[in-house]
Amino acid sequence: MSGIDLEHVLEDMGHPMCDENTPVPANVPEPNFLTAEQMQRLDAAFDAWVSKAKGKRSVVSRNRARLVFLLLRYTGAKLGEILAIDDRVDFVLACRKVLLGGGRGDEAKPRREVYLPGELHIELKLLLRDADYIPLRGGIFHLDQGYMRRVIYDRAAESGIPKHLANPNTLRRSRAVELLHNGVPLTIVQRILGHLTANSTAAFLDLPEEEQKRLEKHFLDRENRRATGVHNTFFGKIAAINVGEIQSHITMRTLGGLDLTAVISTKSLEAVGLREGGLATARIKAPWVTLDAGNASEQPGAENRFRGVVERVTRGADAAEVVVVLADGTRLCATVGLNALREMHLGQGDGVWAGASAFSVIIAAG
Repeated sequence: MSGIDLEHVLEDMGHPMCDENTPVPANVPEPNFLTAEQMQRLDAAFDAWVSKAKGKRSVVSRNRARLVFLLLRYTGAKLGEILAIDDRVDFVLACRKVLLGGGRGDEAKPRREVYLPGELHIELKLLLRDADYIPLRGGIFHLDQGYMRRVIYDRAAESGIPKHLANPNTLRRSRAVELLHNGVPLTIVQRILGHLTANSTAAFLDLPEEEQKRLEKHFLDRENRRATGVHNTFFGKIAAINVGEIQSHITMRTLGGLDLTAVISTKSLEAVGLREGGLATARIKAPWVTLDAGNASEQPGAENRFRGVVERVTRGADAAEVVVVLADGTRLCATVGLNALREMHLGQGDGVWAGASAFSVIIAAG
């Protein structure tokens, strides 16, 4: 990423060529990764391929290949790493993790942990209990490399994906680019891919200049949204984690000095990746935000109750949207019924208490 010229990117942000609908000049290199739309087509092609299998044995065989593809697609691992997975010991499904790379007992090459997306995690849990796969346990993913490359090539051809992108290495690169698009820091992408340095990851991606500029603009826009305030979103650090047998209470100190409490299951605590002192983002959906127009002082020990000022009230046919600005500039959007709005007599500039149950706070690391 060191080749990105920030000054030129800022200039391009106001230039007509930055319009996403503007055709790319003919001399710009083609992307060396799959777009989200291409990835969706490839995923659908694998699903269709499995659905056309005749007989249980064929279904199991094709589904094993499909799962190898999904693991490649969502972990950014090398093909050899996925085919070497021992499903009896390499999945830590209680924490939604898979162990990749390195070598068992080889201290010089420690294994790395990669989190699995929700749907794939659930599918793997069900599959490992499926009687049809029990005879294959330990080697469910031990398929021939040449076979898997042919399968990926054939599904890509069915999806209209160019030949030069129909390979496992492209899936690995595409996952890295996808993570960057979603705001994951380069150093984290480096860890997921198993590279020794972030420079190695940047060199591996080898993004065309136009894509580098688009990524840079994306990050600048993302930071600008944070600076101007995103509705119902808090940013801060984890101040305390109280671990319980079933549920854990998490206190986040926001950038503006507010204390926000969230409750999640203890089983999910490790999977979420939260730790004391770590950065976190918390969100509250609008229907879960409560408003109280009372002037009484905040009750001692009350969780997630903040004083603010009504910035805007938008009335609809059956409900209203009320935007409240808190003391630190955070904006909370609440959805309230019209009768409740009339009872509170809320209007622009009025003071109000905004709150939410700790169980309604969605919190994540970073």
